[in-house]
Amino acid sequence: MSDNIQKETTGGEDGLIHVFRPGTEKKLMSLLGFAARAGKLICGTDLCRDSIRRGSAILTIVASDASANTKKRITDACRYYKSDMCVAMQKSAELSHQVGKTGEIMVMSVTDIHFADGISALFYDNGKQ
Repeated sequence: MSDNIQKETTGGEDGLIHVFRPGTEKKLMSLLGFAARAGKLICGTDLCRDSIRRGSAILTIVASDASANTKKRITDACRYYKSDMCVAMQKSAELSHQVGKTGEIMVMSVTDIHFADGISALFYDNGKQ
């Protein structure tokens, strides 16, 4: 993971923004694929922001190649509504392919606690606040 992404994602003193451990890419991709097939994944920046506002997004994942504006919009929403988020090490094309979408998806929100727990186990801090 590049240093600038790590600096961006650890800037919150509230403990809501997490960083993935290296070597967890395959496990993340597997969990995202399962969540998508189970219908527990929301894709798209605006839909994810709405789910964060409603409180249905347990964990939001942003692609590594998302624009600074997209990262800021999601980070601000997550901080305001006290929702967890992380920046994936994968680019949007990889994430989109894994969940079966044709376009490039920059933001995904997990709406199931069990999938979110599995993904949070991949964080440096194991999702503990």
